[in-house]
Amino acid sequence: MSTARYPRLMSDVAPPAVPQPAPAAPAAHPQPLLDLSRTALPSPWGHAVVAGLAIVGIALNVVGGAGFPSAAPVEWLMNAGITIDLVAVAIACGIGFGVSLRARPVRPSLVFPWLGLGLAAVAVVFWAATAGGMFDTVFLGGRGRYMEDVAGPFYLGVPWTLGAVFSAYGVRGRTKPLLNAAAWTGIALWAIVLVGAIASALLYAADLTD
Repeated sequence: MSTARYPRLMSDVAPPAVPQPAPAAPAAHPQPLLDLSRTALPSPWGHAVVAGLAIVGIALNVVGGAGFPSAAPVEWLMNAGITIDLVAVAIACGIGFGVSLRARPVRPSLVFPWLGLGLAAVAVVFWAATAGGMFDTVFLGGRGRYMEDVAGPFYLGVPWTLGAVFSAYGVRGRTKPLLNAAAWTGIALWAIVLVGAIASALLYAADLTD
C-alpha cells in the first residue's frame, strides 16, 4: 500500500506531547525588617497602677459617702460624681491592661503622655486652689467644707479622668525616657487629687468638716 494515497493519515497524527516543567512559584516578598527606633511595646504598668488606685479610691470614697449626713444631698451628689469618674478610669485602664499583655510592637506614644500630663496638671492646680479648707483641717486645726474641698475633681471631672487614662496609655516599653517620665508625672498628679478627694470624703464622714 502506498503512503501517498493516504497523505492525511500521516499528517493528522499528533506528535507525542512533551512534558512541560511546572511553573515556578512566585518569589515571596521579603518582610521588611522591624525598625526598633520607630516602635515601642505596650506596657501594662501604667494601666495596672492607675486601675489599682482607682479601685481603692472607689472603695474608700463609697465608705466615706456612706457616713455622710442624710440631709446633705449636694455632698452626696458630689461624692457620687467622683465615684463615677473613678469607675470610668478603672474600666478604661482595665481594658488597656488586657490589651497591653499582647505585647505587640506599636508606635511610640508621642501625644498621650503630654496630653495626660497637661490635663492632670490643670486638675491638680484647680484642686489645690479650692481645697484650702482640707489643708486647714488637717494641718491647722481648722474646719473646711467638703463642697469646696472636692470642687476640683467634681467640676473638672472630665479632664481629671482623661488625664489619668491618657497618662496610663502613654506609658510604653522601649520608648524615650522623657515620654514615660511625662506619663508617670501625669499619673502622680492625678493620684494627688485622688488622695485629696478621698481624704475630704473621710473627713466629712467623721464630722471634721462641714
